[in-house]
Amino acid sequence: MKRQKLITKIVMIPLFGLLILSFAVWGIGDIFRTDGHGQNVATVGDTVIDQRSYAQEVSREIGNVSRRFGTQLTPEQAQAFGIPQQVLNRLVSRAVLDEMTDRLGLLMTEDQMRAQILENPAFQGATGRFDRNRFAQALQFSNMSEAGFLQILSRDTQRQQLTQAVTEGAVAPRSLTEQLFTYREERRIADYVVIPNDSAGDVGEPDAAAIQETYDSAIDNFMTPEYKAITLVHLRVADAAAEISVSEETLLAEFEARRETLSTPERREITQAVLPDEAAAQALADKIAEGTDFAAAAQEQTGRAPVSLGLVAETELLAELGGPAFQLALEEVSGPIQSPLGWHIVVVSAIEEGEEAELENLREQLTREIAENQAVDIVIEQANRYDDAIAGGLPIEDAAGNLGIESRQIAAIDIQGRDTAGNAIEGLPTLNEFIDVLRNTAEGDTSLLTETLEGDYFVIRIDGTTEAAPRPLDEVREDVVRLWQARELGRVSQERAQALVDRLEAGEDFAALATAEGLTLERTEAITRFENNPQRTPAPALSQQLFDVREGEVVLAATSGSQIVAKLVDVLGAEQDGREERLTQLSDQLASSIKDDIFQQFLASLRQEIDISINQRLIDQTLTGGSAY
Repeated sequence: MKRQKLITKIVMIPLFGLLILSFAVWGIGDIFRTDGHGQNVATVGDTVIDQRSYAQEVSREIGNVSRRFGTQLTPEQAQAFGIPQQVLNRLVSRAVLDEMTDRLGLLMTEDQMRAQILENPAFQGATGRFDRNRFAQALQFSNMSEAGFLQILSRDTQRQQLTQAVTEGAVAPRSLTEQLFTYREERRIADYVVIPNDSAGDVGEPDAAAIQETYDSAIDNFMTPEYKAITLVHLRVADAAAEISVSEETLLAEFEARRETLSTPERREITQAVLPDEAAAQALADKIAEGTDFAAAAQEQTGRAPVSLGLVAETELLAELGGPAFQLALEEVSGPIQSPLGWHIVVVSAIEEGEEAELENLREQLTREIAENQAVDIVIEQANRYDDAIAGGLPIEDAAGNLGIESRQIAAIDIQGRDTAGNAIEGLPTLNEFIDVLRNTAEGDTSLLTETLEGDYFVIRIDGTTEAAPRPLDEVREDVVRLWQARELGRVSQERAQALVDRLEAGEDFAALATAEGLTLERTEAITRFENNPQRTPAPALSQQLFDVREGEVVLAATSGSQIVAKLVDVLGAEQDGREERLTQLSDQLASSIKDDIFQQFLASLRQEIDISINQRLIDQTLTGGSAY
C-alpha cells in the first residue's frame, strides 16, 4: 500500500506543479505558514514571518538547488550560495507587497477568481476544460482546503495587480534596441588555419630538472585525496527483508487487495464531440447514422474538429462518459451522453484488451514488496532503539552489537567513497547522503543517525584523518613526463603560430603561407560576437578576438589542443532575414529588464517606508540548529 501511495504522489506532482508555477515568483510559503503563535524571524508592518515558515522555505530552496546540481548541498554550501538570505529577502518582499496591497485596498473579485481557476491548466481535463475532480485532487495532494487555496490565489493576484500598475507602460526605446541589436548581431568572417599541438612532432624526454620543475608547478594535479578512517553502522532494509518469510495467507491477501491495480485495464481510443444541449447532440448522431463521416459531421455542426481523448481506461474518463463509451463496439458511434461538461457524441476507433492479474505471475514481485514493506517497519523500530542506545553514551559499535547489528571499519575512504586504490567502496549507504555526512563530521565525532531515500539508516564515527598530500614523484613520474610533453607540444606549436602571425602582419599572402606550411586554409561562416557553435567557429575564443580587431588584422587563439591563426576578411551588419522579428524579441527582453529594474526600485522604496524588523539571532539559531536543512 505504501507503493500505491507513492505512485499516486508521482502522478499528482506534475499536475500540481502547474499550479505551483503560478506562485513561482514569490514562493509558496503561504501554503505552509503556521498559525503565527511561534517565534518570528521578521516583522513587516503588521505581517509576521514565523520561524517554521522560514525554515521550510529555506529547506525547499536548498532542495531545488540540490536537484539542479545533482548533489545535496551542505549547510556551508547553501550559505555560500546565499540561499538563506535570498529566501529571507523574498519573504520580506512578499510581506512588503502584502502590506501595500492592504493599504491600497486592492481586491480580487469573484469573477476574476473564477476565471483564473477555470483557465489554470492544472485543473483542466482531457477536453481542455475545467475539471472539478482534478481541482479537488490537486487541493488534496497539497493538503489545502478550497478556502485556503482561494486566499492564496487572491493574495497572489493582488501582488500582481500592484506590480503591473507600477511597471505597466515601460518599453525599451527604439534607439537603445537598435544600438544593442547592431552590437549583438554584427557578423564577421575570417580565414584561418589550425595548427594541432601534436603536429610539433617528437619533443623528446625531459631531463631530471624539467621533471622536477613540472612536478612542482603542477603539484595540485598529483595530490592524494584526504582519507578518513571510519566506523560505519548501516541498518539496511534489504538485510531485514532477506530475513522475512512471507506466508501464503499474507501473499493472497495482498494480491486480492491490489488485484485491480495489478491488472491491466481495457483501454480504448475515443474521439468525441461536445455539444451544448441534447437536441444538438441528437442532430449530430442522426447525421452520422445517415452515413455522414463523424469528423465531417462534427466539424459542420460545431465549427471545430472532434477531439481525440487518446487511448484511455474507463476510470480515466468522467463517470457519466466512461460507462457508455466502454459499452460500444469498435467503430460504433454513441448516442447523446450527458456529463457536467455538456452533451457528448463519441466513437471508439481502437480497443486494447485488458489483462487480469494472476497470482502466479506476480508471486515473486509481491513477495519481495511485502517483505520490503515489513522490513521498513522493522528498520524504523531498530533505528529508534539504536538511537536511544547511542544517546545513552554507548559507542556506536557497542550499541550495534547489543542489537545484533554489525558494524564496519573502513581504514581509508575519500570524499568520493573510494579507497586508496581509487576503487569505489562497496556496500555504502546512498552515496550522496553518505558523502554529505562524511564531509561534515569532524575527526573524533559521531554523526547523527541519518535516514536515506531507500529507508536505510546509518551512523558514522570518524576515527582518524589522513590529510591530502603530494604523491611521491617516483609514483607519478610517467604522468609528469606526459604533462611536460603536452606543455612542450603546446609551446612549440605556439611559437610556430606566432611566426605565422608575424609573417602575415608583414604582408605575406595567407594562402601561400598555408600551402608552404602544409596547413589547410579555411574560412569561417559569418559569425556573431558571442558565437560558440563548433559547427560555425573553430573556437569560441576566436569569435571574441575577431571583434577586437579591424579588417585585415590577424589574431592568434589557443585551444586545449591546438593554435588557431586567423585573419579578419570581412565585417557585416546584421542578417536581414527575420530582422524585425529579432528586433521585437530584443525589445521585449529589454522592456522586461526595464520593468524589473522599475519594480526593484519601487520595492526598495517600500522597504524604506514600511517598518521591517529582522530577528537575526533567531535566524542564526534556525540555520545552525538544522531545522532548515
